[in-house]
Amino acid sequence: MSAPPRKSSVGMETRHKSETAKTGRIHPAASPEHVPDPGSDANERLLCRMEVMMQSMRSDIVTEFEQIVSGVVKREIAAALRPLETSLSAQSETINSLEDTATDHGGQLTSLQATVALLTEQVGSLSKKCEDLEGRSRQNNVRIVGVPEGVEGARPTDFVATLLRDLLGLNDKPVLDRAHRTLRPKPKDGEPPRPFIARVNLFQQRNEILRRAGASAPLLYQGKRVSVFPDFTAVVSKKRSAFATVKKSLHSCPGVKFGLFYPAVLRVTLPGGQTHRFEDPELAADFVTKHVKTMVSPDSI
Repeated sequence: MSAPPRKSSVGMETRHKSETAKTGRIHPAASPEHVPDPGSDANERLLCRMEVMMQSMRSDIVTEFEQIVSGVVKREIAAALRPLETSLSAQSETINSLEDTATDHGGQLTSLQATVALLTEQVGSLSKKCEDLEGRSRQNNVRIVGVPEGVEGARPTDFVATLLRDLLGLNDKPVLDRAHRTLRPKPKDGEPPRPFIARVNLFQQRNEILRRAGASAPLLYQGKRVSVFPDFTAVVSKKRSAFATVKKSLHSCPGVKFGLFYPAVLRVTLPGGQTHRFEDPELAADFVTKHVKTMVSPDSI
């Protein structure tokens, strides 16, 4: 057999030149390594679509999970807070009620304070009036201290009138409205006797009895010392006794005259005729120390 005819190299070159003349460019010969693979592009596109789908599914899952968790947590929190809300609501109502009550009580207290202040002032005024009335009701009374128990017998008024006449050297027995022991329990053996309270009919006679009792001191009855005093109330007696130290100091100041007037007012008259009145024993003591005693020289005491 004869071999197939070969194309001549001249013919191939002539074709290549004609193609180059048509396109104007020279195309290199294709290499097997640079030939594109249609299957590889398809795989890449598929992977991209799968990645997008996975991202979308991930976002949906996360969103749904968050919604589920959020709903559960919200329900649990709401269930846990519900008792607290109920308690807070009750406490809020209680606080509002207490605030209203406090406001109401504040108004009442203000009114009560004003009432108490007024009543306190009235009670103080009434107490002073009662004290003054009680003191005036005792103006004709004398108090006799130191008379033994039981010596008065069954007629204490007549006994006291006779006792005053004999002790004070009076011409006649003073007219007494009544006389009795103080209303405390009868003393036991060894205890001091109860004083007598005698109401003198005439105020001038009562003053004469007190004057003579002061001038005739000490007075004795059955060998016992007896004293006669004005009958003051407990409040007045306490006020007057507070001046005892001042009066003792004034006794040592020659030329100074003094007297304790009702209810408890100390009047001091200096040698020059200046008169001072004191209702406070501390002020009186300070005055005597700083002014009265400095006026008296040691040689004249």
